[in-house]
Amino acid sequence: MKRWNKTLSAALVLGMALSSVPASVMAEEAEKLDITVAGGSEDAMDVNTATTSTLEGLSAARHLFEGLYKIGESGEPELGQAASAEISEDGLTWTFTLRDDITWSDGQPVTAQDFIFGFDNLVEQADDYSSILTGVASGWEAPDDATIVITLANPCGFLPSVLAFPSTYPARKDYVEQYGDAYAADPENAVYNGAFVMTEWEHQSEMVMTAREDYYDADKLEVGTLRWMLTSDASSALAAFESGDIIYSDLCPDEEKPRMMDNGLTFAPGNMNYCVMFNQGPDGNDVLKDVNVRKALSLAIDRERIIAIRDLNDELGFTYMCSGFTNADGTDFTEYADPWYDVNDYEGNCEKAKELLAEAGYANGEGFPSLRYIVNNNDRKEVAESIVNDWKEVLGIDTVTVETDDNFFADRSAGTYDIAYYGWYMDYTDLSNMFSSINTMDTNNAFYSSEAYHAAYAAATATPDQAEQWEHYKECEAILAEDAPVAVVLHAMSSYLFDDVNYKDLVYSCGNYIFTYVKAV
Repeated sequence: MKRWNKTLSAALVLGMALSSVPASVMAEEAEKLDITVAGGSEDAMDVNTATTSTLEGLSAARHLFEGLYKIGESGEPELGQAASAEISEDGLTWTFTLRDDITWSDGQPVTAQDFIFGFDNLVEQADDYSSILTGVASGWEAPDDATIVITLANPCGFLPSVLAFPSTYPARKDYVEQYGDAYAADPENAVYNGAFVMTEWEHQSEMVMTAREDYYDADKLEVGTLRWMLTSDASSALAAFESGDIIYSDLCPDEEKPRMMDNGLTFAPGNMNYCVMFNQGPDGNDVLKDVNVRKALSLAIDRERIIAIRDLNDELGFTYMCSGFTNADGTDFTEYADPWYDVNDYEGNCEKAKELLAEAGYANGEGFPSLRYIVNNNDRKEVAESIVNDWKEVLGIDTVTVETDDNFFADRSAGTYDIAYYGWYMDYTDLSNMFSSINTMDTNNAFYSSEAYHAAYAAATATPDQAEQWEHYKECEAILAEDAPVAVVLHAMSSYLFDDVNYKDLVYSCGNYIFTYVKAV
């Protein structure tokens, strides 16, 4: 469905002889698109760049704010608020000069100090992405209002991808300090330096963004109003898509996907792992702090059956890292690293699982405590119920209940769960990103900590030599396999619904969806 503003200028109405109207005039007179998309639940739509960690919140933030780099129409990082980037000969110093035509939505210029404050505030918040910059940079400074200097610990070819990620975007100190935890929680609680400004947020229902006329690339953009339908219900999103009320949804019931294959369903490289996460934090059940229990639960999962249930081109998950990343010899990392379990011997894995559970004191599931397994939508509930059934059939455990949690992300982050769905979509295409998601010194919702893992990860990111990197990342895999903070189930393809009959130029990158460049066909 094409949703256009209907008002035409008087000049166009009167000048119906379109062939006599120059194309440049027609372009100037054309009204902007008014589009609606389904972009996640209220719980997921955190647009505070220092704290947001969901794909939905990150995607929304990409429209309201912009970094030194941004994801361009090609889906690759390109300069955003920066006019230029100079790299020192040793690759350790990056000097950025800001554009001279960038402003916040209240008209104030964007300064280098806004970026420095954004970097510092990100670290101070200590949320999921607090170390995305400190993981590669040893420091940053603003010599003047238009210059930012970032010093790296080691050469980092993927720095543009890091700086195109919303967590590294600037923030206005006055608004962050005035609103505190409520910063960016309503339209008036922030100012914006991206292509759009938030104009409405009807909580639990809809977020509305309006294109900024003073954005430096405003004349290149066709979307004038971007409405985000807030829902976590896949059936509702599908119904809205089929009725034409929305043009995009990252939700579609799995059972409906075969029917939608030629009706808007699109698959994209996943760069994602799909896991069961075990809470080892202070609020988690003590039974999950026993590594033998975690390993038993992992080994008993019939992954092939889950892949068949989903029927979404998934790949078997036998390493934490997903496929698609090769070394100079052309070897995929998933083949280079040792698998966590024998992928060809499910029966043998089940026998091993029974032995481990018995060693932990729960033979045949006897005495196993009641646990709460939370998910964030019905599709993941179906998979979780299948996994729980494996635990019952193989291990005799019948005390785990699955629950769709309306406050899923908040509860998982707070550790008020026992077992949870966990999926990591890579934020940029480098091995470091996947392994950073569960790094010792980072925040991770399993509350997993391993000095050995941290050391291996630090060694991998400290060397520019790919062969050395891969050896250290292989060690990371071995440590995770031994500690089992999660059970990797599969590596998923991304899928979404998009009305490509009436629209084009949606950008989909590492699970993030960007509507800035959308045009009518």
